[in-house]
Amino acid sequence: MPYPNEHSCRLRDPGDFEEGSFRRIQVGSGDNEHSAIIGRLKGEKNTTIQTLRYPTETYTEARARARCQAHGGRFEPASDDDEEDSKHEASESEDED
Repeated sequence: MPYPNEHSCRLRDPGDFEEGSFRRIQVGSGDNEHSAIIGRLKGEKNTTIQTLRYPTETYTEARARARCQAHGGRFEPASDDDEEDSKHEASESEDED
């Protein structure tokens, strides 16, 4: 699922992790700051990065894609805000019918 303000880089399948163990942390600083979604793999005590999220304010799609490829992840660009708004409006009008 694309996010409107973040590019996403999935490193591990969420099903590999213990339910309820996820949390979001900030990593890097300045123009390199981004988020990591971490959790505990099933049967493990230490946390592992599941997904990296790159804010569109400081990461272009190309820059985020390159960082994701360097980590060996599966990249998904941020959604277009207008596109998401249109989908939301369309689903609301369908609900009214």
